[in-house]
Amino acid sequence: MRTFLFVLIFVGAALGFGYPWAAAHLVGYSLGVLQVYNLATGYHTIEKQLSPDDAPVQVLVDMRVVGGTSLANGGNLLAITVMRDGQTVLAKPLTFADATLTDKSAQTNERVYREDAGLITDIKGGTYSFAIQPGDEKGIYIQAVNIVLRARALGTIEVLQMLGFLLMAAGLAGFIFAVRRDRRLEEWGERSMMAGQDRDDGN
Repeated sequence: MRTFLFVLIFVGAALGFGYPWAAAHLVGYSLGVLQVYNLATGYHTIEKQLSPDDAPVQVLVDMRVVGGTSLANGGNLLAITVMRDGQTVLAKPLTFADATLTDKSAQTNERVYREDAGLITDIKGGTYSFAIQPGDEKGIYIQAVNIVLRARALGTIEVLQMLGFLLMAAGLAGFIFAVRRDRRLEEWGERSMMAGQDRDDGN
């Protein structure tokens, strides 16, 4: 029983944590890093040639902040727009609520957060423009914003990740229940033995 529970926890951890990491780092290949904002020059649009062989392309946004910036408010910190031939192929507000902290410097008090902006699945050969716009949140001390592109990427399916968390929770709950049950059985066995010894002494 415990072996099954350990397997359940392991599979859950693989889906909940290992699968998103592998999708972001092991699958596909890098198409480059586009710096679309820095403190000195402000926001600007970057163009990039994409090929149908690159599809699907994962779009990641790295935001470098400094100071007491808080991401807990849930507002739109940034917005991304990707266009080709005047048509929008990807547009999304970015809250960074589920962002991953990829770098942190104690010396400069800078942190880099990465948000998955989504996949561009239908890639037609040509020039794509990538732009970042500021959001409506105030008091965000953004130092730089980079767009990271990965070709032939595997997007994270949130249902599978949630299933992993549920399997982990079920495995842990089952393991705790099994430990408590074994303890109760041991206590019951000890009480039975003591009761039997008392009856033997009485005889």
